[in-house]
Amino acid sequence: MADNLKIEYIKVEKLTPYEDNSKIHTKEQIRHIANSIKEFGFNDPLGIAGSNNVVLEGNGRIEAVKLLGITELPCIRLDHLTDDERRAYVIAHNATNLETGFDDAKLLTELEKLQKSYDLKNFGLDTEKFFVTLDKLQEQVLKPYRRVHYLISLDINDNDKMLDILEAVKKIGGVEIESTTN
Repeated sequence: MADNLKIEYIKVEKLTPYEDNSKIHTKEQIRHIANSIKEFGFNDPLGIAGSNNVVLEGNGRIEAVKLLGITELPCIRLDHLTDDERRAYVIAHNATNLETGFDDAKLLTELEKLQKSYDLKNFGLDTEKFFVTLDKLQEQVLKPYRRVHYLISLDINDNDKMLDILEAVKKIGGVEIESTTN
């Protein structure tokens, strides 16, 4: 175990990518990483080892900062690891975040809060996928109940359009419609 990890700043050109890194970084992912760094800052030091500063964790971030013109990065030294431990750490570091997904309900709540502030696609998050998940969650939650009541208020000046909308809703099946006019 490393005691007292210290951050040191190293010029990008003095960092050596780990040549046996099995993690794939696509151009699109690197662009997403760059967008995140541009928006939120570089908040996660690279893990490096050896006199030639081999990057054990953060190879995608190095490519991203090159797009942004950042020339120096915060790093922590992982020289306390043996060669085999370094190899295993590189794989473990990249694999552990793949083991689980998101708590969909919490993620959707957060996405709804953020959708006016951020275009999360810039960071590689396909929000459409998660809103489809919301539809599935609602179906699972609501399915056990026999009757669910929604109050939908429509302010339509064109009676023909109102009739079209009511007909479309009736086609859903099992829908009762009460119509009131003011």
